[in-house]
Amino acid sequence: MSQTTKIEQEVKFRLNNKEEMITKLKELGAEDLGIEKESDTYLKLEGKELRIRKLNEAGIITFKQTVESESKAKVRQETEIKINDPDILIGMLKAIGLKESRRKEKIRHTFRLGKTLVCLDKLPFIGEFIELEAETEEALKETCQTLGLDYSKASNTNYMSIFFNYYIKNIRRFKDAKVKIIPVFENEEQFLEQERQTKTAS
Repeated sequence: MSQTTKIEQEVKFRLNNKEEMITKLKELGAEDLGIEKESDTYLKLEGKELRIRKLNEAGIITFKQTVESESKAKVRQETEIKINDPDILIGMLKAIGLKESRRKEKIRHTFRLGKTLVCLDKLPFIGEFIELEAETEEALKETCQTLGLDYSKASNTNYMSIFFNYYIKNIRRFKDAKVKIIPVFENEEQFLEQERQTKTAS
């Protein structure tokens, strides 16, 4: 089990053409770090949250603290510990009183371009985004310029907030849902199947 602590800055943009961005990254010589499905469980105790991320059979437990900054990017101190069996750990933490507050999933294709991690993300319900992570705002700005992204239009909103805003805007669509609407791929598939059946019946 290993632990790392770092300061990270991140911004994100809506991704309109993933294949075009992948082509551009490869032309720029970015290192392809692969594709993974990330399943996040958040556990809460006394106002604090731990994130346990499942990656295939291994996982990472993460604690993030916001750092005050004038940067447009979200700046946080992040402590990570690699773990072997996230499901066992989640069960243990629930047993000692931590409560599951939320869950989300995404499929992430990660590249390294210079000093920046470029993450192409697909999330249930809300679609595709590009997230940039670096240690400095200057590195983020430089990467945005290289990729043709307008830094002034970058968002530092987290994915759960984006999902909640989407849910509120589409509340009429979800009002008759027979499944819980959360950003998990299985739930999205169940809801879309319900919609298809409703349209067929009508």
